[in-house]
Amino acid sequence: MARFEGRQNEGHMVVGHDAGVSSAPFAACRVPATRAHLSKDSLRIDMEIQFPKKEKKKAKAWSAAKRNTGSMLSHIFTEQKYPEPVYFQSVDCVGIPHFLSPKECRKIIDFAEAQGFSRQNRHRVLNMMWSDLIDPFLVEALWQVCGLGWFLRKLTIDGEVPCGLNDVVRIQKFGPGGVFGKHTDQPVRRADGRNSKYSLRIFLNGKDEAFEGGLSAFHVAFRPKPVVFEPEAGLALIYPQGEFCQVQEELEVWTDATPFRDGYKYSDLVEKLLNKEPEGDLGKGRNPAWRKEKKMTAISWLRPLCNRRVEGPVL
Repeated sequence: MARFEGRQNEGHMVVGHDAGVSSAPFAACRVPATRAHLSKDSLRIDMEIQFPKKEKKKAKAWSAAKRNTGSMLSHIFTEQKYPEPVYFQSVDCVGIPHFLSPKECRKIIDFAEAQGFSRQNRHRVLNMMWSDLIDPFLVEALWQVCGLGWFLRKLTIDGEVPCGLNDVVRIQKFGPGGVFGKHTDQPVRRADGRNSKYSLRIFLNGKDEAFEGGLSAFHVAFRPKPVVFEPEAGLALIYPQGEFCQVQEELEVWTDATPFRDGYKYSDLVEKLLNKEPEGDLGKGRNPAWRKEKKMTAISWLRPLCNRRVEGPVL
C-alpha cells in the first residue's frame, strides 16, 4: 500500500510520499523525494492501489460440430429432401424427378466452368468435354441431404448395403456435334474394399437451354428401338453397371444459334458404392422376401422401393 500526504500551500497542494515506502515506482520520474508537513490546513489522503491479477487466456475448444467443414458445392444444398422415385420397367432404370433444383444445377455448372474442361474426341465415336470434381463433401451432401441414403436405407444386394457415393464426380459437357457412342458403365473397385454396382446420372440442364437433340438412349435387348430420355434439369437416373448395364448412347447435340445462349448440354456421373452388410441389429430389416427370387437383374433390387412404376420414360 502506498500512502500519500498533502498540504495546501497558497492554493496549491504539495504532495510527497512516506519515506518508509519504497520509491521504486517513482524512480523513472526523477523527482526528488519530499515530505509533506501537516498543519491545520493540511488534507490527508490515504490511497490504496491494487493491480488485477493476470489470468491465462483459455484456449477456445471447438467441437467437431462447430468446425467449418464442407466445400463450396456442399453448402448449396440447404433443405433435406426425400426423393419420390419412378421405376421404368421398359429399361430397368430408376428416375428421380427434381432431384436437384435448377438453381443447384446452375451452381454446379458454374463451378465446373471455373475449374475448366478437358476434351475427348474420337471420330464419330466420342466428342465431349469433361471435368472431374474430387469433392467428398459434395457427394456426402448428395447422399445425405438430397435423400439418396434415405431412399436406399433398406436395400441389400448379395450381403452388401449402400454406403455412399464415389468421391469423384465427372461433369460431362456436350457442345454442337457432341456425341458419346454406344458403351456400358463398368463397376469401380476401391482399395478400401468398397465397390460400385450402379451409376447415378443427373442432368444439369434441359433442351430448352439453347440446344436440341442430346437425348440419352438405352438400347434394350429384343426391342427394335432404343428407350430415350430427354434432358431435364435436375432429373436423376439410377441404372446398373457391368453385366447388367444396358448399352447406352448420348445422341448428337445441336444448337439453335440464338445469341447469348451457350448451347451446351451438361450432366454429371457418379458411382454408388456398396459395402459389406453390417452385423447385428444394423443388418436387420434388410432382407425382404423378394431377395430370394432367382434370375433377378441388379436394378430389380430397386423396383420394390419405388411406389410408382411406369412402362416408359414419361414422367
